[in-house]
Amino acid sequence: MKSIGKIRRSQVLSNGPGAIIDFRGDSGAPLSVVAAGLEAWDKMSAKPGLLNEQRISHEPLQARLNVKGFRLPPVGKEKVGTSTRDRLLPAYRFPDWHVCPKCDRLQRSRFWSSELDRPELFCSECTTGRGKRARKSFVVPVRFVVTCASGHLQDFPWASWPRHNSACSRKRPLKLIGKGAGLKGLRVHCTECLEERDLDGALSPGALGKIPCEGRSPWLQSAPAACSNEPVAIQRGASNAYFPVVASALDVPPFGGTFRDWLDEFWADLTTLADRAQVPDFVRKRIHPYWPDPTVTLEQLNAKILTLLHILDDESSDLRVNEHLMLCSGGSADEHFPEFKIVPQNLPAELLGTFDQVVSVERLREVRALRGFTRLSPAESVSSLHIAPLSEAPMNWLPAIEVRGEGIFLNFDEGRVTQWEQIPSVVARARVAHEAAERSWREHNDDDREFPMTISPRFLLVHTTAHALVEQLSLDSGYSTASIRERLYVSSGPGGMCGFLLYTSAPDSDGTLGGLSRKGRSRELVPILLGALRGSEWCSADPLCGSGILTLSEGSGSAACHSCCFLPETSCEHFNRHLDRAMLIGTPEAPEIGYFHALLKNEG
Repeated sequence: MKSIGKIRRSQVLSNGPGAIIDFRGDSGAPLSVVAAGLEAWDKMSAKPGLLNEQRISHEPLQARLNVKGFRLPPVGKEKVGTSTRDRLLPAYRFPDWHVCPKCDRLQRSRFWSSELDRPELFCSECTTGRGKRARKSFVVPVRFVVTCASGHLQDFPWASWPRHNSACSRKRPLKLIGKGAGLKGLRVHCTECLEERDLDGALSPGALGKIPCEGRSPWLQSAPAACSNEPVAIQRGASNAYFPVVASALDVPPFGGTFRDWLDEFWADLTTLADRAQVPDFVRKRIHPYWPDPTVTLEQLNAKILTLLHILDDESSDLRVNEHLMLCSGGSADEHFPEFKIVPQNLPAELLGTFDQVVSVERLREVRALRGFTRLSPAESVSSLHIAPLSEAPMNWLPAIEVRGEGIFLNFDEGRVTQWEQIPSVVARARVAHEAAERSWREHNDDDREFPMTISPRFLLVHTTAHALVEQLSLDSGYSTASIRERLYVSSGPGGMCGFLLYTSAPDSDGTLGGLSRKGRSRELVPILLGALRGSEWCSADPLCGSGILTLSEGSGSAACHSCCFLPETSCEHFNRHLDRAMLIGTPEAPEIGYFHALLKNEG
């Protein structure tokens, strides 16, 4: 096994199985690999699956993902017999084609030279000197690979790209020659028939002609599958080469407290009961007589246990509904939850009628599990047909990380939002954004299923307000925008969710330092929020951004761009889509569109 480099544990979710990762060898040589699937994780571990010590749990999330637990990306050392060894993440070399920067020769990896137990490849013909004085000419992985909407991955068709003459045997090496700027200046040259062809247009749809998708999944090392998708050439380091599909959940009551800890010795038996009607009898005979708190009655014990089981059984429900309820509840006074501590704040007079609740979240734990990935475009929902698998066969665990931190939760005044989202101009603007999102989704998914989300006025309001506040908080809290994440709570109908959590977190057990949650205090939040809204009133790309010209290509007409609303993609749940600052501050022609128009007018 050849060691090629290191990545942080938290990077594994964005560079998980199927991701192409670049490294530098000890000698500085460039290396490119594809992260291996979960079966390879087990082969590399002394204890496979959930027998491994580096595992975590989050029972409601496990129930939604139909797994028994989560594995942390391996770090440190493990004991094997009487010795110890490093825990490693497996990967396979990809792409297979490399080019020599000196002689321009282009060929597969097996034709290049290498040293024993070293991953670097070099060109023996261009290497000078011998022994320790040898100056190797390390070859470079090619820039282009081929993928499809189902996530398959294969090498670019270098061998067939030049238009060889009929007498060419195609057995001699190719050359990749740079004769100018851009793709037109890159030419694939056959050293036998001397034919060559540039790469101009190679990344365009349909450029590969009749070349089919081979259905390869090199991260799984499995047999190719039949695939009818059109193959597309992309740069291996492109941002659309890997979109992780991550499911996450917060540790909130009723799980994670002392009550659940006391149930631990009975929990396996409780969850395997064939019928929930058997629970009261089981509690009466097996649990209540030995319960540590004698003041708890049998009826109270039954009710709390059934609540826990209901959350696990209702696999179709959204865990965010319970999270939103707990964030709005003010916390539990009769039970200790070490991973969930909130402090409701008095609502400032300036925000009455605009927001309903402001909560400082002083302690939280989040579990993020990687369930698959897509290429070319992100998945709008977990039911997407194009989510590529992490393993050949379903496993009872998924890779995940846990982070701890703090943040601010804001919940809008639901009555005011309901009135605002019925304004005809607001409805019309949101409808245009929804139709554009649905049109884009159908172009990438090519099926007749119902579009999996609704881009409503409420959603645009919550999402864009979260982005505006992140920008302002980064100036006041000391955290960068890339360190602050959003978590949206939006649903329609009476009593629907309408809020967001902004939080920062770290993978160590201590979490963060409290600088963000302090900004949720009443005296500090108002100037931060007003500053965020004032900053949204103009954009350096106006009038193009404000008039929607910058989003004409997607057809949404929304006022959002890199100069005003966009955040680092690590911060946004929706990859900087579905944003419109006009929903916050209105437009010059229709100021009533802006939810905060009256607030800014009164404070102006």
